[in-house]
Amino acid sequence: MLEAVRLVIWDLDETFWSGTLVEGGLNENIHYAETVKELSKRGIMNSICSKNDFSSAREILERLGVWDFFIFPSINWSSKGERVQGIVDRVKLRPETIMFIDDNPMNLREVSSVVPNIQIENEKFIPRLLSDPRFVGKNDNQLKRLADYKILEAKNEVLESRGGDSHAFLRDSGITVELDYDIENNLPRVIEIINRTNQLNFTKNRLSDDNHEAEKQIREEISHYDRHAALVRVRDRFGDYGHVGFFLQARGAGYNNLKHFCFSCRTLGMYIEKWIYDYLGAPDVNVIGDVLTDLSDVTIIPDWISIYQPDLSEVETLKGTGGTILLCGGCDLDAVSHYVKATFSRTALFANTMRLGAEIRRDHSSMLRRAFEGLHDDDGLFLRQLGYSTEDSALGILPSDVDVAVLSFWADMFYPLYEVVRRGYRMPYAPLLGCGHANIEDIYEIDLWNRGAVPENIEIFRFAKANLKYLNVIDKEEFQENVRTILRYFRPDARIFLMNALQQVPKDFEWTRARHSQLNEWQAEIAQEFPNVVLVNVDEFMSRPEDAVSSTHFVRDFYRQVGLHLCSAALE
Repeated sequence: MLEAVRLVIWDLDETFWSGTLVEGGLNENIHYAETVKELSKRGIMNSICSKNDFSSAREILERLGVWDFFIFPSINWSSKGERVQGIVDRVKLRPETIMFIDDNPMNLREVSSVVPNIQIENEKFIPRLLSDPRFVGKNDNQLKRLADYKILEAKNEVLESRGGDSHAFLRDSGITVELDYDIENNLPRVIEIINRTNQLNFTKNRLSDDNHEAEKQIREEISHYDRHAALVRVRDRFGDYGHVGFFLQARGAGYNNLKHFCFSCRTLGMYIEKWIYDYLGAPDVNVIGDVLTDLSDVTIIPDWISIYQPDLSEVETLKGTGGTILLCGGCDLDAVSHYVKATFSRTALFANTMRLGAEIRRDHSSMLRRAFEGLHDDDGLFLRQLGYSTEDSALGILPSDVDVAVLSFWADMFYPLYEVVRRGYRMPYAPLLGCGHANIEDIYEIDLWNRGAVPENIEIFRFAKANLKYLNVIDKEEFQENVRTILRYFRPDARIFLMNALQQVPKDFEWTRARHSQLNEWQAEIAQEFPNVVLVNVDEFMSRPEDAVSSTHFVRDFYRQVGLHLCSAALE
């Protein structure tokens, strides 16, 4: 069965129009200009491959008001086979979706031999073309698809004038990427990208063909607190390509993967997909089927792409001072980090991770303080025996290099401290296979085996039992001393944001309210002592009660709103 046609390549003499131009027998009243225009309104493109004088043919087509409806016209006296192949290469469509129409059987045979699988017809087919089921197309009365191809055409002309140096051309193109997080108001486009892209659809996780059901599916997929999703909009000096890609990333402690990663072939050759992949931190992706870009190819460095900024003045001012933001916290700031990354020249994240299936909590004030102060003597060996690594205490950035810091100590509310026997300090402890903030003195080896422990988990557990003594959650004095110590490491002109805990807690988490209030009171006192410290009232970003999944986890848009607030506040 023949495929739907996406491009028609027209011969001119005795095909598009009646008569032969060079022989003077052209009848300008008999032509298929309206057919070409109608095809364009259906989203089906038109090109020309004609043996003729270029200037004369263009003059007539302009007079007929149809010249601008053709893309990549090839009008000269050379053979048609290679020229049609050139058009196919430029439009980046499969030959099966292209039709070549010519009144000369020899030209049809030549093109078929050079471009296998292209559809061919003679001039007698044209009167029934618009009623043929291959030409139903898709409503595009605004001629957006034509406009996109005109941009591609202009770019191709510049590239050819530069001798085909694609990288030099790309660097001169001013390519920018905008991440549009307004998924809910663009669901039809999201669904279209997921279901219709192929050559640059890496996951091929399709949605239902029923639009209503597809909307339900994508709403559910993006609703989880660990989801980062955006439409990708691309611009360059040739024009605005609109939303040409979509990704859905799941990221948290110990995992980072892509659920959807798909792009329109309109940007093929720009390496937008590779830039986004690197920007997201090279997440795990299960590539399905054939794709046109190897995301793991480290030789592809698309340094010609940058983040779109509608007004660079304020942003550049911040970047001029270093523009570095440090986020220290749990899954809350892991999620927020997505939405501040574009504003700062550098984003550093000190958050939780996983090892041997167990949590490594780095978001407690006691752990962060140790990261700032550094390890002592043989602390590294001791911590390894508890399931940590020396990297868990590595901040990865000098505090003096930080312009903006966001600190979230929500873990202090619930994760208990332990006295480290004979070592003179206290620390939280959690790496025990899903035991959370339970008291390890109430946990037994059989509990870990039942959770799927391996011998190394048991060895760590035994060492922890022998060397840690349960105390309780942190008190006011120790918490404030930890935070003061941390804050003194930053420059006095650095902007510091402390994340308050939620007060509008869901009913099922009412038991957390008192502890949340306590933490907020302690932080308010700290903020009064440090002029560069600002409290972030997270309740302000709750548009409805359902935004709180738990007392410390929220829907995706909540984190986006927090991120926008932090960027705005940092630039004030």
